[in-house]
Amino acid sequence: MRQVFDAVAETIGSLNQNRPLVDLVFSGHAHCLEYLQTQDTGHGDSHINWIICGGSGFSLRRQRPEGTDLIETFGNESRLVGKSKLFIGRNGQGSQRRRPYSSLRIDVQAGDIPKFVIRPLVSEWYQRQWHNQEIDPFVINR
Repeated sequence: MRQVFDAVAETIGSLNQNRPLVDLVFSGHAHCLEYLQTQDTGHGDSHINWIICGGSGFSLRRQRPEGTDLIETFGNESRLVGKSKLFIGRNGQGSQRRRPYSSLRIDVQAGDIPKFVIRPLVSEWYQRQWHNQEIDPFVINR
């Protein structure tokens, strides 16, 4: 995606007025719910909010072993390019294994710069019962 964002940034020049090229990117099929935000990558994908909403299915994914920081390595140099701000996926082992299923409700508030109120909706089958989790909503505005 970086090449696409770089091409868009080159085409529009300063028209985005120092804002990210897009306000929010959605994707799925990662079998988790995750909210990521890129840092200043030096490219067109800087400061973009990403939400992966694929939190269903038997093989829910665990958090990356590397943790919440997204690091790129070029040759001998590594740098932080993003952070995971929320992750809901498989966790625990054996009888304590948890598989939360998730979706989102997103309310968009009007304005020159849109404001997104994200409400994660999470339920899980655990110890032969369904349990709903209360996840605090969060706001994305730029």
